[in-house]
Amino acid sequence: MTALKERLVLVSWTAREWTPPDSARRPRERWQGTYWAYQPFSLTEPEWHIDPSVAAEAGRVERRIRSLKFHEAAGKLEAVSRYLLRSEAISSSHIEGLRSNARNIVFEELKRLERTAKGTAANTTADSRHASTAAEVADNIAAVTSAVERLGTAERITWADIEKLQLELLPSLSTQGIRDRQNWVGGSDIHPGQAEFIPPTEHALVPAVEDLVEFMSGAATGCLIQAGLVHAQFETLHPFADGNGRIGRALIHTVFVRGGLTDGFVLPISQVLLTRSDEYVTGLMAFRGIPHGAELATSDEPVRELSISEGINAWLRHFISAADEAVDLALALKDELDEFDRDSRALITAYAERTGTRIPRTDSSVWKILDVLPKLPALTVDVAARLTGTSSTSAQNALEHLVATGILDRHSIGKGKRGFVSNDLFDLLNSTLRKWASTRFDTRISKPNRPTPGSPGKK
Repeated sequence: MTALKERLVLVSWTAREWTPPDSARRPRERWQGTYWAYQPFSLTEPEWHIDPSVAAEAGRVERRIRSLKFHEAAGKLEAVSRYLLRSEAISSSHIEGLRSNARNIVFEELKRLERTAKGTAANTTADSRHASTAAEVADNIAAVTSAVERLGTAERITWADIEKLQLELLPSLSTQGIRDRQNWVGGSDIHPGQAEFIPPTEHALVPAVEDLVEFMSGAATGCLIQAGLVHAQFETLHPFADGNGRIGRALIHTVFVRGGLTDGFVLPISQVLLTRSDEYVTGLMAFRGIPHGAELATSDEPVRELSISEGINAWLRHFISAADEAVDLALALKDELDEFDRDSRALITAYAERTGTRIPRTDSSVWKILDVLPKLPALTVDVAARLTGTSSTSAQNALEHLVATGILDRHSIGKGKRGFVSNDLFDLLNSTLRKWASTRFDTRISKPNRPTPGSPGKK
């Protein structure tokens, strides 16, 4: 890709002709005619403005996000982040057709940590065609974490960095890198005749993606607005043959980290966007200045109903509102983890009173493991020892003590391998996934709108 960036032309559409391939046999495959590919506007040389009311609301929500760092339970942010990241990966996998429950994914994470604890390298060269669904989701968690950390601290972002992110998130793709042909969203897989949206032509991508990464490296906007514009522009460009949604969501977290908005935790904004998918799509179409459901395969050029500024501000209102709700979700989850911690400490105290034994010392491995559990609700002796910096014997005794108190249960995690699990935390993760899949984020009011784990209490 050339480093020379051409100025993006401020027009809405590029007309192209579609001719069916000779292999097309059925009438529905034989559509031919004119279709209109979207022509993007520049982010770095803006001919648009942010409404003062939108900027003010973005500032308010940014303050709420930053306040998460100073919450009284700030020490649990890492644990909350792990829950958020895991739930996001599970939800994304369901959207993309993969099916795996939270328990299997946690067990996969545990196996990887155990190999590391024993000094055994993970089998990263295994044939990905035979990898379990849980392993794919665990790969996604590790890749997102690594990529956001790397890109979040990079001095500048390049397009090569984004292509590397695609490789990390979707290592089994047969076609990597920027696409070299037209794609479209919705309708038929065979032709663009019924497409809901047709991204820019492959020829328009080079200047557009270079404009995007330049904007990511430093924008004259607040961090939340920058993240919203980066995500919407990336999804509009749809620069890859596959994985655009997953990568576009990772870019939100990348911008947040780069701007210092988040640090060590993941805001579940993409959970809100995924759950309220109809509003999300409507917001993206507003960003592009066209109504949802517009005819894009016709001899007449589609009409742009919103100016660039109107479209951007309409999208940002939705994105900022999603971020605001995401703060509520993160705070609610932290409260539930705090409740688990209080209940667990009460069980430890009650056990000591019931058995006439002493409550463990404040520096005991029992408390260290209790702090680790929200990050990984399934442990082996080796992993517990590594995560708490204690000996295997101390970790073993502490885990057995937590079983005696009723906080942990023994569980087989493989042939001849014993583990220790917190069913309460698994129930919490599953109930969180169900609530976050409800359009009202409350399953008592509205049912989940995508596949989720079973109701709490099902083991």
